Amino acid sequence: MRKQLTVGSLIPGRSDVQMSSPAPVPVHTHTSLKKTDPARPQSEQKLVQVKQRSQTMPIRYTPSETLLQAALTQDQPIAYKCQQGHCGKCSVQIVAGASLLDTPTGQEKAKLGEKLATGYRLACQSTFRSSIPT
Repeated sequence: MRKQLTVGSLIPGRSDVQMSSPAPVPVHTHTSLKKTDPARPQSEQKLVQVKQRSQTMPIRYTPSETLLQAALTQDQPIAYKCQQGHCGKCSVQIVAGASLLDTPTGQEKAKLGEKLATGYRLACQSTFRSSIPT
């Protein structure tokens, strides 16, 4: 059995202490998602640009996912809370790429009202189209 090193065991002249090998460091094999598809030039990628609290962020087109799901998967810092469309915390303004999204849901119409006309959407309710014409 090996004795762990302590501050007291480091006193010079004590040779009865065996050095234990350090505990293995866990290696995380989590591969972060790439922000861009290397097979496709960035100019050809389908993106929705959203603005929330004066921060603009790109969200890659992900068929049938909500903007919120895609943003979180892509490590974009969208603020959200209820994920049901009730609180409005995930409200974003669509700067570009609105054609990649389905039409607003009833929940969005009820929560945002006239803001829809100025490009606002609820990230938790706005869904990417399942397919887009090429």
